Amino acid sequence: CGRYSLNNFWLINMKFIDFEAIDSTNTYLKHNHNNLEDFTFVSAKYQSKGRGRGSRVWKSENGTNLLFSLLIKEESLINKFKDISIISAYSLIQVLEEKYHISDLSIKWPNDIYYKDNKICGILLEAVTTDKIDCLIVGIGLNVNQKTFDNDLKHPASSVSLILNRDIEIAELKQSIYEQLAFNLQKLKQDEDFYDNIVKYDYLKNKEVYADIDNEVKKIKVVGINRDYSLRIEDGNEFRDLFTGEISFHL
Repeated sequence: CGRYSLNNFWLINMKFIDFEAIDSTNTYLKHNHNNLEDFTFVSAKYQSKGRGRGSRVWKSENGTNLLFSLLIKEESLINKFKDISIISAYSLIQVLEEKYHISDLSIKWPNDIYYKDNKICGILLEAVTTDKIDCLIVGIGLNVNQKTFDNDLKHPASSVSLILNRDIEIAELKQSIYEQLAFNLQKLKQDEDFYDNIVKYDYLKNKEVYADIDNEVKKIKVVGINRDYSLRIEDGNEFRDLFTGEISFHL
């Protein structure tokens, strides 16, 4: 789908708020979205209450990783909410491949980024609703310069620094990701089809895994990501198409 061009006029409309420390960039946007413009990026060097999916906590060393959230208020993008988290993951992979020459990257549906079998990035998509969806918030945590991780993590973790064996300039990486993400979301608004690019990064494709479905832990086979970004699985003799929230994996 190509890379951004810095002379694109819409890059001028991106807004940036940076914190040394905050409870959560997602929480900040949830509380302040009415007073902020569309495509506001909020980042922090440290989050005291970083969150993952469900009740999970996102832990990050102070100043070593890229932690940010993006506010989306435009209705045409809100209506494409099923596409946004996985396209966000693909946007980060584009930067890590093209700018930092990292291979062996994949997307664990719906939006985690893996290097080989180690998680390096998590993405949390949240909606703020009244009688309709008022806005979407895309929260992203990318492990950049962190070298050690808790042994009790659900998924083994790595970082860009560990992959490349050198420290990374976070500000430069952040700007590249902001621009690629904004570019791809503008393309999505114009009905760009990312599927053929994204499906190449399907980490779970053809894997047999244990998963929570219908309040039951089952062993299933993942067929792969569908064109509408649902996930097709084989559950016994039945094929099922599931969306985010309908399944979670034991990996």
